[in-house]
Formats: sequence, C-alpha cells, structure tokens
Amino acid sequence: IRKPLAPRRSPIEEEKAYGRIFKGCGNQNDYQVTTKLGEGTFGEVHKAVHTATGRAVALKRILMHNEKEGMPVTALREIKILKALNHPAIIGVIDMFVVRSTASEALSVYMVFPYMDHDLAGLLENERVKLQPSQIKLYMKQLLEGTEYMHRNHILHRDMKAANLLISNSGMLLIADFGLARAFDHGDNPNRGGKERKYTNCVVTRWYRPPELLLGARQYGGEVDMWGIGCVLGEMFMRRPILPGTSDLDQLEKIWILCGSPNQHSWPNFDSLPGCDGVKRFINHPRKLRTNYEHIGKETCDLLDRLLTCNPRDRITAAQALDHDYFWTDPLPADPKTLPQYEASHEFDKRGRYQQQQHHQQQQQQQQQQQQQFAGPPPHMDPHRQYRPPPPGVIPPQHPPPGWQPRPPPYNNNGPPPPGYGPPPPTMNNMNNPHHGNQNQNGGGGWQPPPPRGYAAFDNRRDGGGGPPNPNNWQPRRQDPPRNNNMGGLGPGGGHGRAPMNLPPGLPARPMAPQGQLPPPPPMRGPRPSGEPLNYG
Repeated sequence: IRKPLAPRRSPIEEEKAYGRIFKGCGNQNDYQVTTKLGEGTFGEVHKAVHTATGRAVALKRILMHNEKEGMPVTALREIKILKALNHPAIIGVIDMFVVRSTASEALSVYMVFPYMDHDLAGLLENERVKLQPSQIKLYMKQLLEGTEYMHRNHILHRDMKAANLLISNSGMLLIADFGLARAFDHGDNPNRGGKERKYTNCVVTRWYRPPELLLGARQYGGEVDMWGIGCVLGEMFMRRPILPGTSDLDQLEKIWILCGSPNQHSWPNFDSLPGCDGVKRFINHPRKLRTNYEHIGKETCDLLDRLLTCNPRDRITAAQALDHDYFWTDPLPADPKTLPQYEASHEFDKRGRYQQQQHHQQQQQQQQQQQQQFAGPPPHMDPHRQYRPPPPGVIPPQHPPPGWQPRPPPYNNNGPPPPGYGPPPPTMNNMNNPHHGNQNQNGGGGWQPPPPRGYAAFDNRRDGGGGPPNPNNWQPRRQDPPRNNNMGGLGPGGGHGRAPMNLPPGLPARPMAPQGQLPPPPPMRGPRPSGEPLNYG
C-alpha cells in the first residue's frame, strides 16, 4: 500500500526548512549553452548564460542510462542534499528543468549551478598560477568550514578531491559534485541497536581514498573526507597529486611508503579488515611524511601529518583542524580582495589540451610517413643504391682521427722513398726474379689499377704488391712465394707497402709447388708432449 504524499510546504515553511524558497522547475529555453566544462559517468557540465538576466551559470546534465528504472539514486541524493545544505562554502542549486526524451536522445534532467572560474585541479595545472602560502591557507579555511558544516549535519561527501573544489577569481571556494554524498549515522545511535550502519567502500577517487576503504572497511564516518582534504593540502604545495596509485594495491603501497606501514600499536585491529585476509604482515616502511614535507613549514607539516593518519580513529576532525595552530600563525589567510585574477582553468580544459597535443603529434607522424613513402627508402636502406667515389680532388666529408697523416703518392723512381712510405724498390739485378712483379722493362714501377680478384700476382691489396701486372709472374691464388728475409713484401708482386719481415732464425722457406699444382698439405702430428720445444720446421 502506497503511503499518501505529504502536503506541499508553504513558502514560509520552505524558507524555514531550507533557508530559501524554490520556485519550481525552469525551462530549457531560458538558457543558452556556450561551452563544455566537464563530463563524468553520470552526466555532463556545460557553461551557459541565463537569457533574461545575463548571468553565467553551469548546467549539469544527469544522463538516464535506463529510463525505465527512473532517475539514478545518486542524482536523487544529490538533489535532496543540495536542497538541504546552505553554507557559503557549499555550492547551491539555482534552478532545475527536465528535457523530454526524443527519438534520438533519452530523458535528461538539468541542474543549474552558479558558474565558477576555476576548479582547483585546473588551477594547479596552470603554469602561470603560483599559489602563495597565505592563499592556500584561505582555501583550506573555507574547505574545512564547509566540511565541518556537512559532518555536523551528518552528511558525507565521499568524493573529496581537487577537481570537485570550485574557485572564483574573488577568492571564494565551493565544495561541489555531491553525486556520491549521503547521510550517515553515528555509532552510538540507539535506533541502530548500538551498531554502525554499513556503507559501500567503492567511493572516493583512488588517489584520495583512505587506507581503510582500500582494505575493505564498510563502517566509516567523516574521517574518509578528512583524508581527501589532507591529499588536497599536499597537492596545493606540490602542484601534483601526492599519492598517484595505478591500482588499489599500488595505492596502498604508496600510502605505506609515505605514512608508514600499519601495526597493532599505530592501528589496533587493522588486520581484521577484509582486505587483510591471508596477509600475514606488510613490508615494514617507516613514516616519512614529516621528513618529505618539512619544507612547507612546521605548522603546515603538522596539520598534514594529522590529516594523513592511517588510523581513522586518530585522524583529525574538521572542527579540530580549524582550531589548529596552522590558522593562527603567520602568514594569516589572505584577503580575497588582494588575490590576482586568473584566466579560466578547469580540469576538462587540461584534458582537452592534452588531447589536442596528442592529435597534433599523430598528424605530424602521419605527414612524416607520407613524405617517406613518396621520397622512397633512405639511402642506407635502399638495396639498389651503389657507392660512388667522390671525384678527383674532392675530400670525402669525414673527419680524420687525431694525428692522422695522408699517405704519400706512389713513386716511380729508384731514389729514396718519401718519409714514412716504405723500403726502396728492388734493384735491376732482381728483374729476373719471377716474384717481383712490380718492375717493368725500364726498371721503373708505376701504379696501375688493381686487376680482378682471384689471381695472387694481380691482387695487390691482399699480397702487398705495388707494381704493375706482369703476365710472366702469374701464379694461382693458392700458391705462396718462398719466404726470404731479403724480400720487401709478402706477396708475389714484391711490393713495398710493408716493412721487411724478420722471420725467426732457422725458419726455412716454404717449398714451391710446380706450376698448376697445389702445395702438399702439412704432415699430421699428434699432441705435443709437455716440455717439448716448439718445432718451426
């Protein structure tokens, strides 16, 4: 049996209950949408202008993923809580309207909020913004005042993070996005039989989630919001999230490294939480928070240390934080009238700039790939490219090593060679030596291009010969000349590109095989016994 609806309150009763009068639902035509400010799982946020007054507002569109099930319970809670709360540091609802479903779009409910110039996450990403300690203290004071008001009225925010804190150029801070908020009961509530009510632990963005929720706690209170406020305080000084975990386990590991591993002394009965099942002990990490953040000031570091306490029962409350020495020492909270004016900065703008950079980089990569396709493969990858030596007189574009000296040109006389070139050519008496092929009939030897590879007499690069080819000196490549201590080169050409070789004493010349035959293989010998001298024969 359905209960009868409660009678509608009169404007006077409504003003007494909520502190203001709601005029009912507005109309979509009253607002002109300009830009998009953000988006999430349950809706989108757009900037708009009220056509009648010209006031800038923010429209939050609540998406109906399944219209048959009605409005999401989170949206109903947000509307109910925002109508009930009335505080200067908490955002308020200006208007609401409904857009009927069509063939292309589902039913949408819009909530109208005052427009704010920045959110804290976008403001910290702006490189032009430098938050002073007095400015941070002003924002922290407003944040704790609004949180204390919520907790005093038994309301949990459950998504405290920098992106949900809106800031105006006049220095005003507003707590926004109550999509995960709900009412909570104290543990000593007699209506609950002395037992605390259980809530879901799948709340709070991971980087701002307290350790008790990561370990599976389902009985909690306002301390979950205080941990997020501590993360926001550290983020304002560091200009980045201080605990950016990639998973729940990684988030716990980062918390233990900064705040110390839990034990029975610092956090009694922590091992009774569901997340500790099967875990004998955690790696022992000492607490490093005061050491890592001592540069932000003594009182500031102490407040941060008490906010980021792992044991939720020892964590400082909002009322205690407002009475901390941090707010009563220099520098005092800044005067809002003295704050500088900044350009609009939102987290969605930061995300859009990142996406634009990624898109620009992809376009540049595509253009480079297209240019490479039209230009062909690079020179070092082209299989059809052949090396072409530089023209005469052109030095290749290479840097010689230190101390390098150019080799002098070949000579064609019997006089003394240039310094550093080699021994003089053989005399005319050696003209009949078949192994000195670098002499011509006139006794001179000029340089000529090397013959094709495969002939020992013509392969000057292999045998060190420097003379012209001589058909009378032809020998198969497998044949070697007789070793002679007086010969100038090692090849059958008798070249002088190397210094004379001093062979070991008693080493006989290698026997020559008849022309057209290969030399006999060396005799096989067994392993040399220990102590036997080497035999060069």
